Amino acid sequence: MFPAISIYLILAVALAVHALKTGRSQWWIFILLFLPFAGSIAYIVVEIIPATFQTRTARQMGKGIGTMLDPNRELRERLAEAELVDSVDAKRALAEECEKRGQWQEAIRLYKAAATGIFAGDPAVLLGLARAQLGASDAPGCLETLHKLETQASLRNQEAQLLLARALEATGRTEEALAEYEAVSRYYAGFEARSRYALLLLKQGRVEQARELFQEIVRASSVRPVVVTQSDKEWIRVAKANLR
Repeated sequence: MFPAISIYLILAVALAVHALKTGRSQWWIFILLFLPFAGSIAYIVVEIIPATFQTRTARQMGKGIGTMLDPNRELRERLAEAELVDSVDAKRALAEECEKRGQWQEAIRLYKAAATGIFAGDPAVLLGLARAQLGASDAPGCLETLHKLETQASLRNQEAQLLLARALEATGRTEEALAEYEAVSRYYAGFEARSRYALLLLKQGRVEQARELFQEIVRASSVRPVVVTQSDKEWIRVAKANLR
């Protein structure tokens, strides 16, 4: 009995100190000290729990739980935003969300809707469209979009050149694809370009040349202290698997 009362009093005093430090109403002090059990419960429910769920960590946890319970929630929110504001940025954001889910046709539709008017030649929109077209196995459409992008952009983008190589490979233009892979692998930031280049060389029977590239990837990964992306890790595994 007495230990329990002591615990209630200690908790009430701790909550009263919290109320003072955080600028809560002074009425809480009287409630906590004169009604330590009921007052402590009331303070926790009214003040502590709501404040906890307003923190950044709690919001992130809530978002993660919400995603598990309703995986299409973010997609619906972005769709509603795109319909409401009808902006290019909103359409791009929604298209990128569709890409993550493998909803390529929907992504293509949104990118094409964004690529109108003054944004018809927007490099980010065209690059997204080409990426979605390749994801949808429309390599000819991807090549056509990349041609438009090349006429608009003054600098060659590493992602665009890698998409070009992949689209050329998908359409059977192997020698052109090899040339593009070779060029982009010289400056591409990750391991994907070199890995895809090596895999195509392997398909063409150029085994030694492919092995040299795979070995180069493994060596580079061992001296680089941090592999930045999950994609890099996957391509390192591909390289190691082809060296066995």
